[in-house]
Amino acid sequence: MKKLRTVFAAAALLLATSAFAATGPEKVSPRVKAVFEKSFSGAANVNWEKSDDYYFASFTLNSKQTSVAYNENGELLGISRVIATAQLPISVALAISNKYEGYTVAKSATELTYDGQTSYYISIENNKQILRLKCTSSGDIDIDSKTKK
Repeated sequence: MKKLRTVFAAAALLLATSAFAATGPEKVSPRVKAVFEKSFSGAANVNWEKSDDYYFASFTLNSKQTSVAYNENGELLGISRVIATAQLPISVALAISNKYEGYTVAKSATELTYDGQTSYYISIENNKQILRLKCTSSGDIDIDSKTKK
C-alpha cells in the first residue's frame, strides 16, 4: 500500500509538472501505449514518464488536465484530474463547509480514482493554517497535511 501511495504521489507531481515532462517512444512500452490510445482517444498533449515498473501519462482530455498510471502489463492502476471545486460531489462540498466553517476553499481540487474508489484532494485555509484534505465520495474527510502560516 505504501508503494502505491508513492506511485500516486508521483502521478500528482506529474500532473503538476506535465508541461516540463519529456516525451518520446522510449518512455512507454508499445503495449501500454496501445491500451492508452484505445481508452483515451481524445487525449492531447500527451507526455510519458516511467518510474520503476510504472508508466505515467499526463495529458489534456475535454479541457481537463489528467494523469493516468499503468503497470508493465498495460493495466490501468489509477487516474487523476484537476476539477473545479464547483464539480465536487455535494456530499463532499457539504462536509467541508460544515466541518471547516470560516476556511477559504481553493478554486480547484484533484480527483483521484484508484481501485474503484474515488478521493478528492483539496486545500483550504484560514488566517492560521493551510490544510490539505482527502475526502471520499461519501463525505468522509481526513487531513492529509497541515501547514502553519
